[in-house]
Amino acid sequence: MKNIVYRAFLVSCILFALTGCDRFGGETSDSPVIAKVDKAPITQDDFVREIGRVPDWAQGQFAGTEGKQKFLDELIKRELIYQHALRMRLNKNKEYLDKMREFEKMTLVSMVLKKEVEEKSFVDDSEAREFFDQNADKFTIGSQLKASHILVEKEETAKEINERIKNGESFAKLAKELSLDKGSADKGGDLGYFSSGKMVPEFEQALLRLKPGEVSEPVRTRFGFHIIKLTDIKKGKPADFEQSKDSIKRQLLAEKKKKLFDSYIEKLKGDFDVVTVEENLSTITLPWEQAEEQAPEPDQQETPKAEKSE
Repeated sequence: MKNIVYRAFLVSCILFALTGCDRFGGETSDSPVIAKVDKAPITQDDFVREIGRVPDWAQGQFAGTEGKQKFLDELIKRELIYQHALRMRLNKNKEYLDKMREFEKMTLVSMVLKKEVEEKSFVDDSEAREFFDQNADKFTIGSQLKASHILVEKEETAKEINERIKNGESFAKLAKELSLDKGSADKGGDLGYFSSGKMVPEFEQALLRLKPGEVSEPVRTRFGFHIIKLTDIKKGKPADFEQSKDSIKRQLLAEKKKKLFDSYIEKLKGDFDVVTVEENLSTITLPWEQAEEQAPEPDQQETPKAEKSE
């Protein structure tokens, strides 16, 4: 019985989370009304849209006539709470307005990236085939690559390190001194052997273009900027194009999206004025730094007292 009650409660929580940002019953909607809370209608279109968001595992809860009524009851509950929030004038609350502005910003950013990057990024079979033909020796089943890298935060730093390597300085020594990836830095940047798909696409794409012993130009991923060195290849059985096509397409698509995104941002920088006030940036105290400042020094901390024995 407890499990049933808990599962019903969990479903209700999920529904509120999934549908919490929408409003029902547009004023110009011609969709038939299936319920009203005061003057706010809930239409068939509202119902179909919201129930379409229910995860697969919960869909059985709302099957048949009884299930539809149960789902409608959940929508009514949400509308009741919304109407009460309006009466409380929470829609004028600063926290609410800040969240709405943030939601609006992130929604618009997502929409424009879809238009400027996602919809313009496409890799066809001919592009994948050309890449495969140029790198066929690297597409094998069960093969492993061995690489080292140096990870830094800024592109300028990566370029400086790359120049030092080109001028003869030791990759391993620079990795130990400068790489932010402490797990590999102690080993001279060595990441060991790994199979295809284990690294983020940008990293793997750059690695596949190298020959053993070669070092890449700075490569940007979500972790920062990498200088990558391919140190060894353990070749497995040769793979044909059909076996490699999907992997190649994913890698080429990621690279194409990155180039489109970077060029789009550069264009925007030319269209808008961007000013960075470095002195104000430098005075910011990060939240975790505040916590460290507020923590008492070890010698100031109260020494735990031993409990008295009865």
